Amino acid sequence: MLRRWSLEEDVRHLERLGFRSISLASTKLEAYGVERAVRLLRASTLEVAHVGSYGWFGTERASVRRGIEQVRRMIERVHRLDGDALFVISGGRDGATWEAAARAYGDAYARLLPEATAAGVRLAIEVIHPLRQDLSFVNTLADAGEIARAAGRLGGYVLDLFHSGWERRLMETIRRDAAGRIHAVQISDVKRVTLRTLDRALLGKGILPLRAIFRALERGGYRGWYEAEIISDDLERMGYERALRQTRAAFARLVSPKRTPSRVRTRRPVLDGAGRARRSLPGRTGLDTVPSGPARGR
Repeated sequence: MLRRWSLEEDVRHLERLGFRSISLASTKLEAYGVERAVRLLRASTLEVAHVGSYGWFGTERASVRRGIEQVRRMIERVHRLDGDALFVISGGRDGATWEAAARAYGDAYARLLPEATAAGVRLAIEVIHPLRQDLSFVNTLADAGEIARAAGRLGGYVLDLFHSGWERRLMETIRRDAAGRIHAVQISDVKRVTLRTLDRALLGKGILPLRAIFRALERGGYRGWYEAEIISDDLERMGYERALRQTRAAFARLVSPKRTPSRVRTRRPVLDGAGRARRSLPGRTGLDTVPSGPARGR
C-alpha cells in the first residue's frame, strides 16, 4: 500500500500516526534486507501482523522444493519478528490441470503447516483474483477452504476483500470460517467499474457491503488482524498520510465500537476484538497497514 515509502519511512510514519502494527510485503522486505528489518522492527513500537507472500510453488518437483525451502526460511524469520501470519501463494500452474496443481500446492502446504504451528506462526493460503493466473490458481474461497481443510484443523486462508468480495455465498462462508479458517483479513473496497487489480477503492467508496462483512466476521468469532491493502492511483494522488487517516476513520465507523471482545485462543499474546495483541485492557478499534512493494504488481 505504501509503495513509495521505504520500510524505515513506513515505521516512522505509522508510529507517528498512532498505528500499532505493520504488515510486510515480500518485495519491500527483501529489498530492505531481512536482518536489517528484524533489527528495525524490534526497536520500534509496532507489532508485526502479516508477512507475505512466499512460496510460488508451481507444479514441478524442483519448483515445489524451492517453494518449501523459501517458506521454511520465512517461518523462522516471522517467528523472530513475533509475527502472526505468513501468507503462502501458489504461483501459476504451468499448464497442469487445476487438480494436479492443487495437489502439489496442498501437499507442500500440509508439510509446512506443522512447522509453522510449532513456531507460533499461522500459515495462510492466499487467494488471488482470477485475472492474475500468473500469481495463483487459488482464486476462490472454496478453493482455499478445500486445501486448508485437507491440511487439518489448523489450515486457513487470507480473506482479501478485493480478491474475494465479489463471491457468491460470501457471508455464509465468512460465518462458517471466521473463528477457525480465516487467518487474516485484508480490507479495501471495490469500484463499480474497473479493469485493473491495482484500482481498489477506499473504504466506503465502493460497492462492497463492508458493514455487513465486518459484522459477520466479528460475530463469527474472527480475532485476527485487519490489514489495509488499498492499492490504487487514487491513493497515490491523495497521499499516504491522508489515506491512512481516512482509512482508519472509515474502519472505525464501519465496525461497531460497542463490541465486546470474547475469549480467544492464547497461542500468542491475547488478541482483542480489533485483532490487536494486547497486554492490558482492550482499547480503541485499530487496524494495520501493508507497505506493498512495487514489484508485486497485483
